[in-house]
Amino acid sequence: MKALSDPGPWKLPLLGLAAILFLTRGRRGAGILVACVLTVAASDQMTTRALKPLFARHRPSVELADTRPLFGVRRTWSFPSNHAVNFFAAGPFVLEAFPRFGGWYFALAGAVALSRVYVGDHYPTDVLAGAALGLLLGWLGRTALRRVVATVRRARGAPSAGP
Repeated sequence: MKALSDPGPWKLPLLGLAAILFLTRGRRGAGILVACVLTVAASDQMTTRALKPLFARHRPSVELADTRPLFGVRRTWSFPSNHAVNFFAAGPFVLEAFPRFGGWYFALAGAVALSRVYVGDHYPTDVLAGAALGLLLGWLGRTALRRVVATVRRARGAPSAGP
């Protein structure tokens, strides 16, 4: 559970591997990757800079005396979970690029969200709200990508198909 919450030195290699997998889909995959990165970056900033201060909910380790958080007591805000928002915001893009593996990706996203409760950094409602918000933002980002692709195809005189 700790590794799902914080992969440590494996974070950058795993992100690089994910980018390479998207790029195996050619120009289409590169476009999906760019839209995914932009959506996740925007969702992360919105959550960190706007929603967490707005709700100002303390983490369980701050409010509950009998907790033993695995990463120590963190004094940052808890609601909603950035991990859940970001992983679930990427989900619609994974489905777009790799439809057969979407279920596996969402299982991973759910495991990451669950790990945030397990390590003591979030309440269950933090990750549920984060997952719902992430799905909404990911769907909006994927919809925007599809509209951009359709507009570019129409401008070039090509038929409108998926990205």
